[in-house]
Amino acid sequence: MRQLIRDARIVNGDGRTAPFEGDVLIDGDRVAWLGSVPRSESSTADRVVDARGRALAPGFIDTHNHGALGGTRLGASGLPRTCELALQGGVTKRICGVDGLSPAPVTPAQRSQYAAQLKPLDGAIDGEWTWTSVAEFLSWHRGRTVTDLGMYLGHSAVRRVVMHNLARVASDAEIAAMAEVVRREAPMTLGLSTGLVYNPAVYCDQREITALVRAFNEVKPGALFPHLRSESDNVVASLKEVVEAAVDGGGGYCNEHSKIAGSQNYHRIGEVESILHDASSLIPTMENMYPYTAGSTTGDAIFPPELRAGTRAEFLARLEDPALRRAMIAKMRHDSKSWDNFIHFCGGLQGIQIAGVKPEVGGAFLGKRLGDVARAAGVEDLDSDQAFEAVFDFYAANGGEITIITHYGNEATVERFFRRPTMAICTDGLMPGPGQKPHPRALGAFPKALRMGREMGIPLAQLVWRLATLPCQFLHLPDPTLRPGADASLVLFDADAVGERNDYLDPLVPPVGIDMVWVHGQNVLDHGRFVVPRPFPGRVLAS
Repeated sequence: MRQLIRDARIVNGDGRTAPFEGDVLIDGDRVAWLGSVPRSESSTADRVVDARGRALAPGFIDTHNHGALGGTRLGASGLPRTCELALQGGVTKRICGVDGLSPAPVTPAQRSQYAAQLKPLDGAIDGEWTWTSVAEFLSWHRGRTVTDLGMYLGHSAVRRVVMHNLARVASDAEIAAMAEVVRREAPMTLGLSTGLVYNPAVYCDQREITALVRAFNEVKPGALFPHLRSESDNVVASLKEVVEAAVDGGGGYCNEHSKIAGSQNYHRIGEVESILHDASSLIPTMENMYPYTAGSTTGDAIFPPELRAGTRAEFLARLEDPALRRAMIAKMRHDSKSWDNFIHFCGGLQGIQIAGVKPEVGGAFLGKRLGDVARAAGVEDLDSDQAFEAVFDFYAANGGEITIITHYGNEATVERFFRRPTMAICTDGLMPGPGQKPHPRALGAFPKALRMGREMGIPLAQLVWRLATLPCQFLHLPDPTLRPGADASLVLFDADAVGERNDYLDPLVPPVGIDMVWVHGQNVLDHGRFVVPRPFPGRVLAS
């Protein structure tokens, strides 16, 4: 099929060329002509789209996405749910396997346990897991996505294969065994991710991270993509830990979902930026962020790491143990140094919003705060042991199936990070489903970034480069810059009006200004209407 897009404001994605007026001819899955299209070519078009001066750019890339599992379920449109969200934001490429929690590798014996751990973050598939390796997972996933999909190799997944969910530092022999798993799985992935607040990577030390980064880079060039051990009181030391591991391991470094949590830490942004500047002089670097003052994660992250060790059943049993409760409550109320204490850096229970519950149990609290849970139990002092007891009871009643929105940040820090010229955008979006009221970033991150860029005076050419091209260059993926022969994965948007319309209480309101999206030449979003292609055109992204 040949499609002619007339009267577009072409933003080619190279970051240098000023937007220019012209036409674009798509032939199959490629851009055939750009700018001035000969009449002999334009007359052959099967379809003509009047862009009316809207901006036409390469499709955006979500560098931190949680839609590889539950996001494969079909939404009302007939498209996978995660693709519905992505396309409404202009995203045509997604990178999953983030926070160290890739769905593979996994041993057959651990599939059900690991699936239960990932469910609050990544959702659940229909049926049982059937894969063990990344290659087998990608084979299962083939045909289940409209957008392209790439995978990071998850540190926690690798550690589970060798050490299960043990709460201790690895031995030299165990690190060597993990390195061998990394070498085996690296060819199908785009880098090594870790999540140093999540099980079981939370129990590792720096030498383990360094060894696994080095093992990956023995196979192919790859960066480290970490969720820091602390994004609050220990943010500086935690950043140094992973930057040093990336430098010593021989790869690049991406500062994942860049943020600083807790009002007592906002002033540390200068130190953070200094470390990132120094790293950029030694290795390839990039950053990404979702442009919001709140984050979202699995609900068990509010508990100290020792409570989360072992199997899911053991974690739930500890939630009910009175002696353990007392010890954990004391740590949650008073210790902000030995672990990343979400309740501390969000200013208490009222800073934690409930984004997901077990539908038949906790639905009345969706969108409310943990402080509301305590008040519903008759507790007014939100810093009391009784308030925390009520929260423990709530988690136990919901079988631990809780996701949260963490209100930790401020606008000044968000804007300062956003202005960085090497800052890409991500959604970090958790999958909406029954019993969930997710963070608005899942749908709004990219439209909001376009609005912020417009209001802050960031040139559109530079912003599109950051949203579409910079991550591809960093990940060693094909250059999406628009030119004859380029991939026809495109987004048409109103640069003067695009923006988010959702919020924390109503997160699924579609954005305004994203008009049309093509994936490999197939029009999949047309002025608010999803178009269901058969088969789905999404491809595996591999470097």
